[in-house]
Parts: sequence; structure tokens; C-alpha cells
Amino acid sequence: MALNGGWDSGLTSVLDVLRTAQAGRARLDPDLPELECTVVTPGAAPVTTAGGLLVTGGCSVTDAAGAGMDLLLIPAMAAQGPATVVDALMRDDIRALHRDLRHWAEAGGSVAAACTSTFLLAEAGLLDGRSATTTWWLRDLFAQRYPKVALDMSRMVVRDGAVITAGAAFAHIDLALNLVSHISPRLAAETARTLLIDERPTPSVSAFTDHLRGHDSLVDDFETWARAHLHHEIQVADAALALGVTRRTLERHVRERLGTSPYAFLRALRAERAVHLRATTSLPVEDIARRVGYRDAGSVRRLLTGG
Repeated sequence: MALNGGWDSGLTSVLDVLRTAQAGRARLDPDLPELECTVVTPGAAPVTTAGGLLVTGGCSVTDAAGAGMDLLLIPAMAAQGPATVVDALMRDDIRALHRDLRHWAEAGGSVAAACTSTFLLAEAGLLDGRSATTTWWLRDLFAQRYPKVALDMSRMVVRDGAVITAGAAFAHIDLALNLVSHISPRLAAETARTLLIDERPTPSVSAFTDHLRGHDSLVDDFETWARAHLHHEIQVADAALALGVTRRTLERHVRERLGTSPYAFLRALRAERAVHLRATTSLPVEDIARRVGYRDAGSVRRLLTGG
């Protein structure tokens, strides 16, 4: 299903996985069931995704049920926080979709959702009394809003009867491969090899894993504190004291995470703020200097020129 304001890659990545599986089916074993994918929309009007992709209206949920389609998959809504998720759930088109989802399920159809769209299934009552998962950054809201759902955050994809849920945004791929694996584990493995596995290192995957492996909450706290105090003449020792660590500890963490010194990082933050103020305000250099923690305009000029 394509939704207005939906997460673009949620829709396209699922289609890519399923269509790749369909293409590989003939090579692997022509006797495997075919995978037919149809994009449905909530109504007859075209749908525009969050990134501006236009999906023309056509096949409805009712049409899909009449055509014998057996599973309806809803990609994530492109909500960026708890408040925007709740706002999306209150939209008229989403409320109308709850009714369609209940009718689909009552007719014996399976449903699947990933990331923020797990809220759609829960809001429609389809997850009551079932195990389900959701995206990690919304689990508290989910648990509070849907106490009848047995939330399982230990798995990326959770199947409970005819309902399948998946975790964060890029779990759409996990969800799609899970669907293929229930047709044929060999086909799922072949599809994964075609799309994901290469003898060469994958820079995008390395970037994600390297970032997560290198995550350091002390450095995050240092950045937050520094940005909030840039208008003062702060020193690294001030930051360490405020964060409850020694200066040596703070310096070590910053160097290990960022490859630079705390002082250099502070200087970069000041330069960033100064550039922003110069581009977005008519403040004289002297005022900008005070707002980024310097006493004189010369310091800011040297900061902006790299001197």
C-alpha cells in the first residue's frame, strides 16, 4: 500500500525485494509459487510520498481482496517523532484505512507493517492480544498507547498468526525477505545474495555499523552542553566539570570518537554558529563574536578564515 506522506524506501525496497525474488524463482525452481505484487492506494486519488514520488490511484484494498491477494503490507509513515506519529494517526485518510484493514482481516487476509505503520495495525485493533514489534525509538509510546499488545523488542520481525510486524525503517527489507522465506528459504537466501551480498566491502553498511560501534554518550552529552553554552567563554575544563568527568577522560573520549581534541571541536562548533549567524542575520561581527563566546571581532574573523 502507498500512503500519502509514506516513507519512500519502505514502499520501493519491499517491491524491489519481492520482484527480485520473483525473477529468481524461475532460475531456482519454476515450480515455486509466483509472487504477484500490486500497489494499492487508500482511494482513487493519486498518492504522494514524503519524498515526492507520485503513485497513481487505481487498485483499492477491496479490489485487491476481490482479486485473491492474500497479504496487505503497509510501509512506514514518514513521521519524525512521537507527536507527528499521533498527528498522522488522526488524519481522515488514515482513520478510513482502519476500517479497510479490519474488513481485510475479517475476510481472512494477512497484514504486515513496518516501523511507524505498526501503529496503524494497533490503532485498528488488529494487534490486540497478539505479539508484535515496532521501531525502537517509539516503543514507549507504543506500549503506553496499546497496552493490549504484547510488545516484543527482541526480534526484528514478529509473526503472530496472520499478522506480521517489523522494527525500524530499514527493517522493510527484513520483512520482505521474511515473506519470501515462508515461500522458500532457498529463494530468500538467493534473493539476499542477489541484493545484499558482495565479496567487496559495502560502504553504506560499514558506515552504519562503524557509527553504532563507535557511539559514545559522553561525546553526545559534550556536544549538547557545548552548543547550549557557545555564547559563553567556556573552556574544556568547564565542560568536563559540568558533565561530571575529568578533563583527561573527556579528551580521551572525544579523540577516540571524533579524532580531534575537545578544544578543536569547540572551535568548529563556534565557527559553524558564526557562519550561520552571518548568513541568516544582519548582526555586526562584534555581536556575532559575543554570541559565539569571543570578546572581539578579530577572533571571529580569524575563525571564519581558518586563521
